[in-house]
Amino acid sequence: MNLKKLLLLLLISSLLFVKCDNPSGPIDNEDIVPQIDIPWPSLGNTSWPMHHHDPQSTGRSKYSGPQNGVITKKVYVGISVSGISIGYNQIIYVSTSYWPVEFLALDYEGNVKWKSNFMSHTTPLISSDSVVYAAGVNAFFAFTTDGDTLWKNTLDRESRIVSVGINIDKEGNLYYIDYNNTLTVLDKNGNIKWKLRDERFLNWTDAAPTFSPDGNTLYVQGISVSVLAVDINNQTIKWVFGDKRLLSSPVIDNAGNIYIIPGEQWFSNQRSIYSLNQQGVVNWKYDFIAETLWDNTEPTIDYDGNVYFGADTLYSITNGGKLRWKKSLNGTEIVSPLICDKDNVIYLGVEDPGNGDNKIIAVKGNGEIKWEIIDTIERELGVSPALTEEGALFYPTWDNQYGNYFIIK
Repeated sequence: MNLKKLLLLLLISSLLFVKCDNPSGPIDNEDIVPQIDIPWPSLGNTSWPMHHHDPQSTGRSKYSGPQNGVITKKVYVGISVSGISIGYNQIIYVSTSYWPVEFLALDYEGNVKWKSNFMSHTTPLISSDSVVYAAGVNAFFAFTTDGDTLWKNTLDRESRIVSVGINIDKEGNLYYIDYNNTLTVLDKNGNIKWKLRDERFLNWTDAAPTFSPDGNTLYVQGISVSVLAVDINNQTIKWVFGDKRLLSSPVIDNAGNIYIIPGEQWFSNQRSIYSLNQQGVVNWKYDFIAETLWDNTEPTIDYDGNVYFGADTLYSITNGGKLRWKKSLNGTEIVSPLICDKDNVIYLGVEDPGNGDNKIIAVKGNGEIKWEIIDTIERELGVSPALTEEGALFYPTWDNQYGNYFIIK
């Protein structure tokens, strides 16, 4: 074979390789849809004030994340099934769900500032006036930053809270789904404003309702349907979409488009992620294969509007539904909500179903792995990891007998 033919063959081979890495071809500029942080006057102006960061559940931080990918410390808090929130004065909040039950306020190094004793499955929420809202199983609490109780609402058995996330509207009213399939709305003083019951509302630990950018519509996960859109001004259901339950909360972009991945954890390997508009009409859907799709593995949206999601494979889709790239996770499965930082770096927690090993992986926006951490001790990674303004990542564990969370820098 002469030199000219050899060079031609190498060129063709390299083009084929690039095409396999990006099977849908080059991305046009119009596929980039810049995102901004939606102003939300009632929410705390902290680095991570609530479950999956914000009322739209974007999982996106305005700060850079860890550069080195090193676990600097494991902090014992007890067995938890909730996420971590960050309040004012660099205080983080986490709840526990097994004896001895505690609600903890800690500094960035994991030292306890104060604590209270009650059971909670729910990620705390921080308001703009520094109030710490904590939904316990049997009571709803509001605390000051110093740990003083502002109010406490005792809950009966039917109205107890086991959901993973609560939300807040622009006026400061609080929203959650209780055990009785009821959307309950409290004002900032703990008084019940209104309730809406629907047997189709998902009422278990996976529930975390999300808001439209204008704050007028609340999207609630469904049991026999996928998502229900609630008009909070008229206190009615505007529309319903889907016929499969939704085990991760809807994620909303700046234009009000809703991203969901319906379906059970098991029993089907045919999956789809949908983009719906504000009227519940399908913008697009992308089909993929996954034997297992874990609950509370919410997608995340970066500052270019790209959507990241997955199960045993990590996918990057443009805002318009075009595949950018996909990356096999080598036999591991995503078990935590995806989050991203201001540099469009995605952070995901995965588990090897064979040996139970955990990994926390940082992936750049182009699909290149930045760093990864392997942990062979903790039981399972948890929900709603949190990024700080200093570039640290607090990663909770879930129902973990050792009761630790990670500090990663």
